[in-house]
Amino acid sequence: MTPTESSAESRSTRDRVIRALLFAAVAVSLVFTLRGMDPDHLWRELSAADPGWLAVAVLANVASQVTRALGWNGLFTEARIRFPLLVRIEFAVQAAAAVSPEGVGEFVRVGYLLREGVARTTTVTLMLVRKYFSSLGLVPFLVVIWWPGSGVPGWAVAVAWAYLAVLTVESVLIVRVARTPSAPAREGRLRRIVFDARTSLGTVRHPRVFAEVGAAGVVTRALDLVAAVAVAKALDLRLSAAVLVLVLLSIEVSNILPTLPGQLGTFEAAVLGATAGVLGQAEGLAFALVFHAQQVLPQIPLGMIAMAGKSFLRDRSKRDAS
Repeated sequence: MTPTESSAESRSTRDRVIRALLFAAVAVSLVFTLRGMDPDHLWRELSAADPGWLAVAVLANVASQVTRALGWNGLFTEARIRFPLLVRIEFAVQAAAAVSPEGVGEFVRVGYLLREGVARTTTVTLMLVRKYFSSLGLVPFLVVIWWPGSGVPGWAVAVAWAYLAVLTVESVLIVRVARTPSAPAREGRLRRIVFDARTSLGTVRHPRVFAEVGAAGVVTRALDLVAAVAVAKALDLRLSAAVLVLVLLSIEVSNILPTLPGQLGTFEAAVLGATAGVLGQAEGLAFALVFHAQQVLPQIPLGMIAMAGKSFLRDRSKRDAS
């Protein structure tokens, strides 16, 4: 075994150990949180859900996939991609993310955009930029957490400020890096990758692009909040705006952890932590399960339809060409 192979195997083993420890930590936290909960109470909460409000939540979730595609549309200033295709790609990515390990869904995006002539480096760079704008879209809603008398615990206020601080640092880094670079003086794959990445970032410096993608991020987060309100209404839970925004923030922060497919476990733990002290065990878990289900379950069939439609169009174009 060469030193390179040994190092790669060591990193792989370390990553598996870290992932296993994180999964164990989530499992232990859920066990302690749910200890002593009455399953019958949980079932009564779930079975009493109002279908009308659940439909509102699902529609808000579907609409948010369209606004995410709008964000991607704003980033493509050079190679324009048809917007309906971007919407299909978004549904396909979300469906893949719901049934596969963390990060696999984005490989679907890379593959689809590669067929449209978008280089892998460009797609990966824009994925990071899009994630930044998605996180930035939550900031306007954090005001309700900082507002005097919001009723949220002190740790939540501190997390919100830390979240804003991290995004501020990211904003400075993006502004400094997002400049049109000069072509590399010497050949080299790494230099070419860095050059392509910085070139892709250059679009963010345009005020129109920043405003368009930023607005898409804010609207997407507003739709997430609408879905959270609808789920709370469906379960007849009286949750304040501050608590609902804290739920979204907790889910966002939990995304940095390695997770099972569809964020199973970490999603529920994040929601239970945000609603602790406000809802009982059964009510909190019911809210977490329904809120998670309305995000994941509609995406799977819609994503499969989107992927099948794309395959059909590609096959038909091949037949027409022949």
